Amino acid sequence: MTLTIPDSDITFVVQGPVQATAARTQIQGVTHQCLESIQRYFPGSPIILSTWQDQSTHGLNYDVLVESVDPGPNVIINGTTPQTLNNNRLIVSSHAGLTQVKTRYAVKLRTDNVLSGRAFLTSYLAHFDVKRDPKMSFFKQRVLTSSAFFIGSHYGKPVHFHKSDLFDFGLTEDLLKIWSGQKIGQLEFHLKPGKKERYPATEQFLCLSWLSDLLGLPLHINNKAGDSAGLDSTFWENFLANNLIVDTPEALQLDVTARFYKRGNLSLEYDILDWKALTEGTKIKLDRKRLERAFKSLIGKLSRNL
Repeated sequence: MTLTIPDSDITFVVQGPVQATAARTQIQGVTHQCLESIQRYFPGSPIILSTWQDQSTHGLNYDVLVESVDPGPNVIINGTTPQTLNNNRLIVSSHAGLTQVKTRYAVKLRTDNVLSGRAFLTSYLAHFDVKRDPKMSFFKQRVLTSSAFFIGSHYGKPVHFHKSDLFDFGLTEDLLKIWSGQKIGQLEFHLKPGKKERYPATEQFLCLSWLSDLLGLPLHINNKAGDSAGLDSTFWENFLANNLIVDTPEALQLDVTARFYKRGNLSLEYDILDWKALTEGTKIKLDRKRLERAFKSLIGKLSRNL
């Protein structure tokens, strides 16, 4: 299938705070850099800035401004320990911006990330029409997302639902399935005992929130690894293969900025080679990333059994 997507068919929803606060640090001027990069590489694309009513947008260039009431942090409880997170802020600003999109396609981009080129569109056009299983296809087309923090394993156990929330590109109607606007209520997690066990990551319960809506099922996990929320253990990889495309920020020309460059679990992140292995059965040649991943998996399994 041949597809061309002109800039005029893509709206960029730039969401989040546009200035630093005591609770949310930010690189000075990064939102200006973000908006300027979109205008440079996608000059024909509309830009929606979706932020909060208390944010100063002076000097920023965009086409539409969406100012939402800040919902504040949401609370989760790990065992007996409460923790405040910004899931609902992310959900509200993303949804509010996407509901204003008039184009067929949209990008969900953080206010503190910057484009360095147009490569994400090239990646999408190269992979969006790989054959899909209709029974596992919940989106009209695949959604392209970043590999940053898209984790696949933890100490030798598989990790499900750990989709990155930094960047999404696809049909606007599909992005609205991910960013539906339904806020996360108070969640409680009760860790199942075992060596090297961890509570679920924020990316996981954010993903399970919208995935619950898609499946019409209440989905919940208690452990970061080895917990498939009661679904078949192959469900997540099948979902990934039929509904998403995962590529590295570098390949997408998405600058996630310096604080994310040295992510601790880089070797455990899915990338386009992993995705091709799932969708096309392609064998992955051993490279440094795969070797480090295998080593970590082996050490993890040994440490669990000691």
